[in-house]
Amino acid sequence: MPAEKTKIQGISLTKEEILNDYRIANESRQASILGRREVLSGKAKFGIFGDGKEVPQLAMARAFKDGDWRSGYYRDQTFMLATGMMSLEELFSQLYGDTDEAANPGTGGRMMNNHFATQCLDEHGEWLDLTKRKNSSADISPTAGQMPRLLGLAMASKHFRLNKELKEFGKFSDKGNEVAFGTIGDASTSEGVFWETINAAGVMQIPMAISIWDDGWGISVPKEFQTIKGSISEALRGFEKSKDSNGYRIYKVKGWDYPALCQIYDEGIALCRKEHVPAIFHVEELTQPQGHSTSGSHERYKSEERLKWEADHDCISKMRAWILKEKYANTETLDNIEKEAAKRARDAKKAAWARFQKPLTDKRDDFLRMVDITTCNCAMTSRIDAIKEE
Repeated sequence: MPAEKTKIQGISLTKEEILNDYRIANESRQASILGRREVLSGKAKFGIFGDGKEVPQLAMARAFKDGDWRSGYYRDQTFMLATGMMSLEELFSQLYGDTDEAANPGTGGRMMNNHFATQCLDEHGEWLDLTKRKNSSADISPTAGQMPRLLGLAMASKHFRLNKELKEFGKFSDKGNEVAFGTIGDASTSEGVFWETINAAGVMQIPMAISIWDDGWGISVPKEFQTIKGSISEALRGFEKSKDSNGYRIYKVKGWDYPALCQIYDEGIALCRKEHVPAIFHVEELTQPQGHSTSGSHERYKSEERLKWEADHDCISKMRAWILKEKYANTETLDNIEKEAAKRARDAKKAAWARFQKPLTDKRDDFLRMVDITTCNCAMTSRIDAIKEE
């Protein structure tokens, strides 16, 4: 018997789907917490994570279909986990810089952590059927550098819809029904390439959906000092589509409001996919529970009032409160989900570290076997035994 679905602001979800989203959010958060510790303890060189952005990425992932493409940045780990384009073990393997492509298929250790990609070719160098899988272009580090690529991916979908001669290339598009999903931080919207891309996509009317994760800060700079009107969606109002003009559908939503996020992404992406009208999702009131990255502490530049506000508006805490209010689960059930998520993240970390260390420990063990001279009663035996004990 199929699970009973419930209507959430026009979206049908089962209780199991809601609780599964809650599980993914908590696994992602725990991975962020553990990842920061791994860097600060010396096991990894640098860490930047997606904590504080989990809930909107769950909603975005629900609208992401086979054949769609992502061109985003380093905050998108929850989206990658929710869409199945990355596992927790792979997230930690990337953090450690594992060069084994079986463990780290997205980058093979060639990029910093939380830079994502999916494979387009099989083991023989032949194209995979990209219409039957979820796809992510390879991230790059320059802020807003993902924007031109996002434009190109959306343009490709447009061409496949309009140009009948492209029909023979069925592995790349299903008649132009793909959406190119982009993500960017609010601070990076101050980059010139962001505005060039936004203008071009609005002129060409292509299926591009850009989500702007707005936590109010660009590292240590408040957004009112870098974004006109202190709001990117207000700054973009002139780009909004009217009845007789091209332009964007612009959506503004709180990043902790799970039901509203699910409804807005479902509606906005469906229209973008069908009509090839680009969409902008300004997701505000997000937070940075651990600050910008492992390079600093946000307690140094945020006031106590701001830090308290961020704690009160943590998107996972807000989702938990909503689940309890709507009686989709009780406190004990959610506590158990959180405990299991913490264990799952710890196990993934341990597995990734063991796999990363194995080539090194194998070489160490080979060396010890070579120098094992315990049958030789010479002056060096005690020193070698001491090395073997380390």
